[in-house]
Amino acid sequence: MPIRSLELEPNKENLLKTISKDLLDRNKCVYQFAHFCDMQDGKCSIAVEANWGSGKTFFIRHVQMLIESFNPFIKTFSDDEKKLIRNAFSNFIPTDRKDSEFEPSICVYYDAWSNDNDGDPILSLVYEIIKNTSQTCPLKKSIDCIKAASLIADFFTGKNLSNLVDLLHEKDVLSELKSKKEIHDLVNEFLDSLLYENGNRLIIFIDELDRCCPEYSVRFLERIKHYFSNDRITYVFAINTNELQHTIKRYYGDEFNAYKYLDRFFDYKISLPPANMLKYYSEIGLENGAWVYESVCKAVIDYHHFSLREIEKYYRWAKIAAFKPTHDNHSFGFSEGYSMQFSLMIFVPIIIGLKIADAKLYSDFIEGKNPDPLLDIFNNSEFGMGICRLLFSEADTYSDNESYQTALAERLKEAYDTVFGNAKKSDFNYVQIGKCAFNNEIKDVILRTTSFLSKYSSFD
Repeated sequence: MPIRSLELEPNKENLLKTISKDLLDRNKCVYQFAHFCDMQDGKCSIAVEANWGSGKTFFIRHVQMLIESFNPFIKTFSDDEKKLIRNAFSNFIPTDRKDSEFEPSICVYYDAWSNDNDGDPILSLVYEIIKNTSQTCPLKKSIDCIKAASLIADFFTGKNLSNLVDLLHEKDVLSELKSKKEIHDLVNEFLDSLLYENGNRLIIFIDELDRCCPEYSVRFLERIKHYFSNDRITYVFAINTNELQHTIKRYYGDEFNAYKYLDRFFDYKISLPPANMLKYYSEIGLENGAWVYESVCKAVIDYHHFSLREIEKYYRWAKIAAFKPTHDNHSFGFSEGYSMQFSLMIFVPIIIGLKIADAKLYSDFIEGKNPDPLLDIFNNSEFGMGICRLLFSEADTYSDNESYQTALAERLKEAYDTVFGNAKKSDFNYVQIGKCAFNNEIKDVILRTTSFLSKYSSFD
């Protein structure tokens, strides 16, 4: 059976599925943000801030779907799809406004990263606006719209254009400045023809600008600020602010105040609300059962502060590596003994997490140079105590939890040094720690397991 990635592409099918299930428990926030956009009067620019992999794309696409579902001129959705979308938000929409909750708006999604090879950001933006709107609603003044778009292209190139698309990959831009009044008039004409009988506002959702090359990011912001602002346009930027600041500094220099620079572009900054992790874990199969392997996986996720995208990747890797042996109901009967059981339950998920989080930390850990990830994860933790007691013998007793935790840290460090360091083995080539006998082959088995090519690997 082919291995399927759990990371969803933001296509229509997946957007409808996730919005109907409310997988991240964000539907209420989607509705509130859509209502916030609908209430804007005049030009507006809003930043939706979150780290990479936190679900910003799905959030703004859901907002777009909700707003479009109330525009009678939009042909994106069937009646059944509109009903599904509205049902997902029925608990938040006032009963007296269910048929007219939002003013008609035309929404456009713009992936800046996929366009940053184009010559001028405004030209690719205009092209995306025309392409998006022509697919979602009838452009009754399409000739006027294309004509206005071509005139805008003329302004930014100094050329006469018969085809807007031909210009997108050219580098010669703004060869001859014209008056700002002229370009503003052209933008207004373009919007008039675009919104004619189809909506009152244009909402442009801009994604991935923080991943673009510095020159493109800066030019995009400057262009829309000076040439493409209008009282009927709302810009919504889905960004990682820290990363976008780094991008701006790479253009203007490290001493440049990128925070203040960006602050002048955004009228509002809204932080993306956290996801409901219980629902997300359930969706990807990381349940809240009694399995030690799952407990360690969750501890690794928390330790590295993984994003949703990283969590999906991490748990997919962890399941491939050692899901079957760590979920055997008779797991304490491993033929290889307690040491192998301990290693699969503890070392394997930690190492897989390090592979994703930090290459240097991963290298130091498997070379026996740094046990901190192991010790930090188990410091004062209650989970996995059953498996950790394998490092103790029946004769080991402790009067209180503090002394036990101290002893556990010492045993964990000893186990780590034995497996990954150069601890001296006995004449029988093993070191006995509690019930576990760690031999010279343990490290090789662990590394083979985390390479996904061991006898424990499962691709089901």
